[in-house]
Amino acid sequence: MRFALALGGGGLKGAAHLGVLEVLADNDLEPQLVVGTSAGAIAAALYAAGLLPAASSLFKLPSPLLFRGIPRVGGLPLGLLDGKSIEGMFRRIWGEKSFRQLKVPAAVVACDLYTGNTVVYTHLTPAHPLPQGVVMGGNVPVWQAVRASISLPAIFAPFPIGSHLLVDGGITTNVPADIARLLGATRVIAVELGTRATPKNFNNAGDVLLRSLDIMTRRLTDLNLRIHADFVLSPLKDLDSPPNFWEARRIKELVGLGAQEAARHLPHIKALLGRKS
Repeated sequence: MRFALALGGGGLKGAAHLGVLEVLADNDLEPQLVVGTSAGAIAAALYAAGLLPAASSLFKLPSPLLFRGIPRVGGLPLGLLDGKSIEGMFRRIWGEKSFRQLKVPAAVVACDLYTGNTVVYTHLTPAHPLPQGVVMGGNVPVWQAVRASISLPAIFAPFPIGSHLLVDGGITTNVPADIARLLGATRVIAVELGTRATPKNFNNAGDVLLRSLDIMTRRLTDLNLRIHADFVLSPLKDLDSPPNFWEARRIKELVGLGAQEAARHLPHIKALLGRKS
């Protein structure tokens, strides 16, 4: 049996993934594969590299320090943030490690702006034929794949890798349970970051874009999870006031909610994985 975690996107809300991963690790329920999109890509790549203890600081980005050197076409910026500061941080964290060099097999999902295809970055060979609209991106440096996967349109500039111009993977596959199956997982636990609360305030473009993406992808995500996930953790479903795009002071709260959700469902997770309670 190959147990995989599929970690979904959601901006700052991705800090909840850290709590889930910590509880699973504390209970010897480590996944054999982690697959992530956007914020989930950050968490997946940190976990796979053995860097989870230092992870919270990454969810404090973006910050005002990132506003510089914004690329432009025809006088208009490709994204509000050029991402150069984040790229520098990512390179310091992962170096030039490829996916093959990670401690745990991992995959990161992005979307090709040219073709609309889902692009999967990993060293693994698919266990099943590729469905239409999914292509393998290869064993690139991990930092590049993560940078591509977090490229929220109009906020971060798209990121080029080879022939692809890449944006946030959540556009096509926000919770990549299907990609975990494609890569051979026989048990898939997905972590999705949706909330039932209706947002009351939109304070910046990031809030508007994240909410718009959530609305656009919700039905597709629900279908994906029904088909491909054995169990779904939803740590933020009862959160009355979701964090906005810049609200880094809530990271500790979000990590705690992820931990609570995983702990609450430990008996079910252990049963699913054939472990004794």
